[in-house]
Amino acid sequence: MKEKVKYISLIAVFIIFIFSITITNLLLKYDEKGSFNYFKEYYEIRFNNIKINYDIDTTIKVNNNKNYLHFEINDLNDYIEEKVFYIDMNNLGNKKAFVKNAYLSNFDTNAKEDDLKIEYNIENGEEIKGGETKRLIVKLKYKGKNSKDKKYYKFNLNYDFEKYL
Repeated sequence: MKEKVKYISLIAVFIIFIFSITITNLLLKYDEKGSFNYFKEYYEIRFNNIKINYDIDTTIKVNNNKNYLHFEINDLNDYIEEKVFYIDMNNLGNKKAFVKNAYLSNFDTNAKEDDLKIEYNIENGEEIKGGETKRLIVKLKYKGKNSKDKKYYKFNLNYDFEKYL
């Protein structure tokens, strides 16, 4: 019986010891000195504010998730003079991004592909600072001949971005 009382007393002392340490830590006032700033470094490029320097039947679809612009030009005969598209590229993040790869893809046309000249000003290696907006200028010129057929041209302008180290 004495051993049982000793055992219970030992457990009670242990519980009281743990309880007092816990209460002391909870009631102890900590003085914090200094400051700590935490922010996630990221870049997020968005295409928006599209303007065209003429009135014509053209569609531009923006895919901000996959970083590409889809152009559908339905009457190439109107492109014999140079036509220009203006698109804002915004970096909504706080870290510099650079263009790892800029390229054209997904061509679909009923004209000769060599007859359309496509130029764009933001190319590989270009950097966009956090919070900065750059103006993407896409120039199109059709050097084919007028035809009675309605010539069309569809393509994507793709961008691969990477965080600037």
